[in-house]
Amino acid sequence: MLGRRAVLSGDVVRDEDVLDEIDRWSRSEPSLDAPPFLLSAEAYAALRALHGDDDRFTAGSTCHRAAVERHLAPVLRDIAEGRPASADELRMLAETTRVDPVQAAFGADPSPDVVLERLRLLASVWTPFSRWWRDYFADTSDAPVVDLWQLYLPFARWIVREKRSRRPDGLFVMGFNGSPGAGKTVLTTALTVVVDQLLDVATEGRAIARSGDDWYLGRADREPLRALGYDPGVPGVTNRSLPGTHDLDWLLRNLAELERSTPGSVVRMGNFDKRIDDQPTGDDRFFEVRGKVGVLLFDLWFAGARTDVDPMVVPDGLGRRVAEHLRRWRPVFERLDGLWAFDWPSFERMTREREAQERLVEQRRGTRGMSREGVRAFMSYMVERSWDWRTTSPVPPEQAVTFRAWRDTNHRVIAVQRGGRAT
Repeated sequence: MLGRRAVLSGDVVRDEDVLDEIDRWSRSEPSLDAPPFLLSAEAYAALRALHGDDDRFTAGSTCHRAAVERHLAPVLRDIAEGRPASADELRMLAETTRVDPVQAAFGADPSPDVVLERLRLLASVWTPFSRWWRDYFADTSDAPVVDLWQLYLPFARWIVREKRSRRPDGLFVMGFNGSPGAGKTVLTTALTVVVDQLLDVATEGRAIARSGDDWYLGRADREPLRALGYDPGVPGVTNRSLPGTHDLDWLLRNLAELERSTPGSVVRMGNFDKRIDDQPTGDDRFFEVRGKVGVLLFDLWFAGARTDVDPMVVPDGLGRRVAEHLRRWRPVFERLDGLWAFDWPSFERMTREREAQERLVEQRRGTRGMSREGVRAFMSYMVERSWDWRTTSPVPPEQAVTFRAWRDTNHRVIAVQRGGRAT
């Protein structure tokens, strides 16, 4: 047992009792009474209380997901595929929206009329979303309809509202920060599918998702950096990733081009190939974006980090070089209209997630990534040796964050809170 108590909504709730209730629902017959409890602040708080004990956190999260899939997923999937919602289902979804802290973070309205309109949107985006999901994860049969309803759809609607309010005729840029393997690329790519369904592409432009990784310097340009400390110390392990290993001039040029994009535009963006650890040549040299772009979802593992640190206060070596180059990222970070930041896990968990990322790459591309030893050396270089952590850090300050998110060991978002960034 956990022996912890959580104070929620003025009441004292025993986390272990909440977890027992989650377990009971995971084994019971489907019921409309279950989702409002399973997606409540109490349920998510009990899961987060397990954070720090990976075995119990994984077991609790797996049990919770099984319960949600049993009681909520079939209802949403049927509605997404065209069946009208019953009155009881509509009441359940309205109540679930009201108590769910994830949906609430994006301002999701729990009134029945608004929920009914969201269900119409769910049905309209379900086909392109599920098609994308099957293509991206070749071994996954079912797209996560609960994630679409609970996270992707309300987040996409928030992005579109903000774009129309703040950049109606221009480019809205949303940044995504998180440790390696956190799931930034999956999140941003999935969001573009949904955002594109909500935008008037002809007048507002389309949405694209790009990673800062696409603008890494080529291998030949990074090789001289090894003498400056940009070296994991293991033969064959790449030295990319840190500030100082990107072609920032190219990235800034592309941002300016996207700002000015029109229906007839062609923007040639970076397209780094991690399989060869180099910028490609030939037909794959660029990632070409044609037409007007209205929303850019930009993921970078140190997005939004403080750039105003005096490098001279950092001990000489790799950490100082990183601080020097980090200052050059200021115009990129200042251009962000919002920032999503995943909570950073322990170094050991980051390393395991990076290993899982290598396995996913191998599965999707059929090529072997870094060995386990290589991943550990790379992560040490990337996280432990490169940052002072007292004066420099890849974690953004609270005032830079729009949404701060927590996830379970299966990359499912289990909490979202508004950060300190003004909107």
